[in-house]
Amino acid sequence: MIASTVRSVVLCVTRRKLPTATISRVANRNYFTRHVPEPKMMIHLPKTEGDVSCESLVLKEATVDEKKPVILILAWAGADQRHVDKYVDMYTNEGFRVVSLIPRCYHYRIPNSRVGFYMSPLFRAIDAKPGDFRTFAQCPIIIHSFSMNGVRGLISFWKWTEAEETPALRDRIKGLILDSAPARPYGKQDAKAMVWSTPPIDALEKVFSEKTRISVLASFLNLRATLVIPLCATVPFLRSFLSVYYYFLDKMDLPRDQLYLYSTADKMIKAKHVEKFVGKQMEKGANITSINFEDSEHVQHYRAHPEKYREACLNFVKHIEASYK
Repeated sequence: MIASTVRSVVLCVTRRKLPTATISRVANRNYFTRHVPEPKMMIHLPKTEGDVSCESLVLKEATVDEKKPVILILAWAGADQRHVDKYVDMYTNEGFRVVSLIPRCYHYRIPNSRVGFYMSPLFRAIDAKPGDFRTFAQCPIIIHSFSMNGVRGLISFWKWTEAEETPALRDRIKGLILDSAPARPYGKQDAKAMVWSTPPIDALEKVFSEKTRISVLASFLNLRATLVIPLCATVPFLRSFLSVYYYFLDKMDLPRDQLYLYSTADKMIKAKHVEKFVGKQMEKGANITSINFEDSEHVQHYRAHPEKYREACLNFVKHIEASYK
């Protein structure tokens, strides 16, 4: 009887304490973590056909021209969908379908295949968890990429095709528009992009301000640059392992038709890096159009020069459409 009483007391104490301990551990774990939303693909149709997310979209074959180019927008670090919508409208108002994706958490390192995985249903033209892409099987794909965050997204797709042994999917990309890229950002520029696009850890947010986080990261990245830049100059084959810019230049066979939109006044990147990249692509036989807006800020060229920007992008897209009909 005594043993039975002891067991009852133990069970009672256990039942009361275990949930409390579990809640405490969960609270502590959440307090020292950050919530990063998964990248979400959005399909945007010409205005006559609606504008919906992939989660609820099922397209009928009769509603779209399946051979008309689709534009895949890869947004800059820290962008919201409302920032991207004006670029979406630029294309949908002309009858083009658009797919948009905002890669999360910019980083200075060469990316893995994670973001590329989220992009893959469009290229495979399948009905998958992100949405129904079966009507995208025959259309040329044009990438409209912003800043180095967009470049990292495209590299991630290259990495995914390597991992899945499906390099032929890259051939679906028939045109590339690069806004405010590519470049080799300096420490402070990379630090700003990382902080702006990465949610802070809850426990440290009140201790370390955004300005402090940028300053600490910039110091580290500047120190890294003092080691990496001479190493890349001395041992050139290492540069594609250490630099996003050089991986993009050395390791990727980009489509023949390319449009570069940049500005001398851009404080986040150097125009000379874009121009060097353009020169290297021309040596490879690419068909290049480049526009230096001269006075507009980073990823603000459309805002500063709406007519010129819109004309350049639409002429480029329509050229691709005429070439692959």
